[in-house]
Amino acid sequence: MLIQLSPYLNKRNCCRQVFLLVTLFFSCHNPSAAQGGRYWDQNLNSEAALLSGAVVAGEGGIAAIYYNPATIPEMKKTNLSLSANLFSTYYFKAKDALGVDFPADRFQLDIYPRIITLTIKPQKNPDFTIEMAYFTKSNEYMVINKGISSEGDIIASNPGNEYYTGEYYVRSKYQDYNGGAGFGYKLSDKLAVGFTGLISYKDDQYYNLITANAFTMPGPDPSDSRQYLSDSRYHIKYNMYDVRLTTKLGLHLKQNSWSFGANINLPSVKVFGNGTVVKQYEYSNIHREPGNTAGFNRYYAGRQSGCTAHFKDPLSIAAGANYYSPSGRSILLFTAEYFFGLKPFDYIEANHDPGEEGYNFSPAEPQEWLSYSGSQEPVFNAGVAFKRYLRPELMISGGFRTDFRYMDNSDEQGFLENNEKGYYPLNVYHFNSGLGYNFNRGSIILGMQFSYGQDKNQQQVINLSEPVEYISETILPLTGPLNNQVLIRYYDVTIYFGFLFNFLNK
Repeated sequence: MLIQLSPYLNKRNCCRQVFLLVTLFFSCHNPSAAQGGRYWDQNLNSEAALLSGAVVAGEGGIAAIYYNPATIPEMKKTNLSLSANLFSTYYFKAKDALGVDFPADRFQLDIYPRIITLTIKPQKNPDFTIEMAYFTKSNEYMVINKGISSEGDIIASNPGNEYYTGEYYVRSKYQDYNGGAGFGYKLSDKLAVGFTGLISYKDDQYYNLITANAFTMPGPDPSDSRQYLSDSRYHIKYNMYDVRLTTKLGLHLKQNSWSFGANINLPSVKVFGNGTVVKQYEYSNIHREPGNTAGFNRYYAGRQSGCTAHFKDPLSIAAGANYYSPSGRSILLFTAEYFFGLKPFDYIEANHDPGEEGYNFSPAEPQEWLSYSGSQEPVFNAGVAFKRYLRPELMISGGFRTDFRYMDNSDEQGFLENNEKGYYPLNVYHFNSGLGYNFNRGSIILGMQFSYGQDKNQQQVINLSEPVEYISETILPLTGPLNNQVLIRYYDVTIYFGFLFNFLNK
């Protein structure tokens, strides 16, 4: 096969065509998406989860280091605690995302995050409390593997029908581990302040492959070896990690039957991190002009390791209030948090020099071909919950919270100079309830959370059910025109069976 690279003399126009071409593939590569495109997707431990995370004003238990460090002094004893949860199962379906009556869907089981904490109450300073913790904030994994075959007259220059096969494959894995210490100090019986410093390790791995083929099979005559083949292919993979410092300042105030809490999450600070990116696009024997029997071939590719990676966390402010009934048996909780936006930035920052392990066979410079950018919109989330003690050792709780996306679909289209990591971000709503039983050395919590999200009239990822030999430089050859007809639904059922054991309590 003869491979033709576009001339570099008309570099600017060719660059625009290439980036128009890859627009399609970044419109929704990862439907579930690393980082989910939401901030309130996960809760840290079972106790806080069944209160919808509305624990900024207290009742967060061992997760106080995460929700509000000023509530750390609410833990009365030195202890070593482990909170282990059960699992969640979700179903995601994007109707017509890969073509007419060809959805991108996934049913999956996930293990919910864990948290281990050590709380220290110095005897010489009982108003000062230290909490050290290690927890998994996020552990997401998704695979979608879909294929289709058909028969029809796709290639005008080849008489008769051709066989057609199309394949779509995406695999994404994202993990966020955190460890550090929190400090809480009681200025008085009513007022406390706190500080948390955590080291966050985020790891993102992504692989996407789209192939389309139109071909004929050799005839029954062994001497007839004639066979026609046109194909196209798009392939991208990267792995990246980023180590960052996250800090939080908290305030906790008690007043009669009320408690109030507030915290400020400062923007995270990068410590170190990098990644490797590979991107390839090719097609062969494609007739781009009607009536022109000459088949065109293209191959663009690039690879670079040691690219700087950025998983930025924005500034956010949270506030909450808890009301305690006069009997002390019922609690009503409310929390809201505002996340500031982030201007467009490169979360994979490629360099001009591809390096010894890299290469660049594209009409664009390596930093243009392999850098990926994104931005984050401002988001306001809120949650409300209740807790009631049926007996001193038995309680029931439940709640509701919003989980709005910080990515906007409209921002994923129309770029020419930068790649963007895009997907189908959804607004999700979480409902939960459960029971808790306290004993001398810990507690057991059993509960369930139901989550739901929906969106419609989104653009297709690819159209493999209506293939056309060639449409334009913005659409992969041997695929069909893209339509805004995708309906996305997301369901998640999480089962909590939290077991909290205080190893050091007597």
